[in-house]
Amino acid sequence: MIETPSVSQRRDSPTALVGGRRRVDIAYGYLAGVFLLGVLVQVYLAGVGAFGHKQKSDGAFDPHESLGNVLGIVAVVLLVLALIARESKRTMIVSFVLALLTEVAQHGLAQGGHNDKWVGGLHAFDGMLILGIAAWLFLSWRGRQAAHR
Repeated sequence: MIETPSVSQRRDSPTALVGGRRRVDIAYGYLAGVFLLGVLVQVYLAGVGAFGHKQKSDGAFDPHESLGNVLGIVAVVLLVLALIARESKRTMIVSFVLALLTEVAQHGLAQGGHNDKWVGGLHAFDGMLILGIAAWLFLSWRGRQAAHR
C-alpha cells in the first residue's frame, strides 16, 4: 500500500517549495547568512566599543548601535520572508523569536543597561541567543537546500 504524505509532511519538505515560494525561501536563506555575519560583526563592534570607551558620550558604541538597528530591521524582513515561503512552522516560529529578541528585547535591555549593569549583561546574553538562533536558521536552511539537490 502506498502512503501519501499528510499536508504537514508536504509542507515541511523542501521539495514542496515551488515557484515564488521557492525563490522567497532562497532569498530567506541568503539573508539569514548575511544576518549571521552581521551578528558576528556586531559582537566585534561591541568589543571595540567596550575597549575604546573613554567616557559616556564618546560615541565608542555608535557603530554597534547603528548595526544593531539594521539587524533589527533585517530580522523583521526574515520573519516576513519565512511567513511568505511557509517552509515550516518551526522556521516561522524561530524567525518570530529572532525578530522579537533582536528588535524588542535588545533595545529594551540596552536602554536598561545604561542604569543597571546586570540588565546590560542580559543585553550581551540576548546577543548570544540571537547568534545561536541565527546560526541554527542558516544551517537548517543549508540542510534543506542540500536535501533538495
